[in-house]
Amino acid sequence: MWSREIVKSNAKAAIRGGKYWMAFLVSAMVSIVPSLIEWITGYQEVNDKWAASMGSGVIQVESSVFMGYNLVFVLLNIFILFPLTVGVYGFFVRNRFDAGRFSDVFLGFRNGYGSVVLTNFVTNLFIGLWTLLLIIPGIYKALQYIMVPFLLSDNPQLSGQRVRQISRLMTDGEKGAILVLVLSFIGWFLLPIVLSVVLGMIGAPEFVLNLVVTLGLALIMPYYYATLAELYIFLRDRAIQTGMVQPEELSL
Repeated sequence: MWSREIVKSNAKAAIRGGKYWMAFLVSAMVSIVPSLIEWITGYQEVNDKWAASMGSGVIQVESSVFMGYNLVFVLLNIFILFPLTVGVYGFFVRNRFDAGRFSDVFLGFRNGYGSVVLTNFVTNLFIGLWTLLLIIPGIYKALQYIMVPFLLSDNPQLSGQRVRQISRLMTDGEKGAILVLVLSFIGWFLLPIVLSVVLGMIGAPEFVLNLVVTLGLALIMPYYYATLAELYIFLRDRAIQTGMVQPEELSL
């Protein structure tokens, strides 16, 4: 059995000292890339104009332009952010064994890139469709498939069907405990937001408020990713020991 306390304690040990700043840079990639995509495509500006048009009735951007920009933004996130996330998860697994390198961030773009993109897309589509039914089924599916990026980081060549099957087996009977583990970070995630609200009440400039939230969350994310990596390593070892998966399937 695993406990929340042990998993989080091991996570802290894994990023302690000089290893923290490498972990910080790696986890920051997941936040930086969407912002870069947004800046390059002009996505936010077009959406702001569209929202203003809806409110005022004065057309500032054509519907076709609005839909085109949003489509490009979504596609870039699918083809860039999905494999990048797999690489970030892979780094934290390897970092647990002192083998993490910054180049691990790009492992999702190497062998099996197409499989990584397709598997993540289909998995997120499943989660999204279940969420459309009701929030609870969506959360259930998200927890059921929470190990998919980790599994792909071990073997990007695995088929999507097999990856999701292994993730379901690994999380069977564990989803409640995993949910509690994830929720235990809410206080950390709210801290920079609350601080930003307080600073806003005393008149701090908007760029300062945004900086506090962005930097605060970025400082917390290495701890969060390292914790999920610890959980994955435990569940992976148990899955191998019980015959749910063969080590060769995960390139071990």
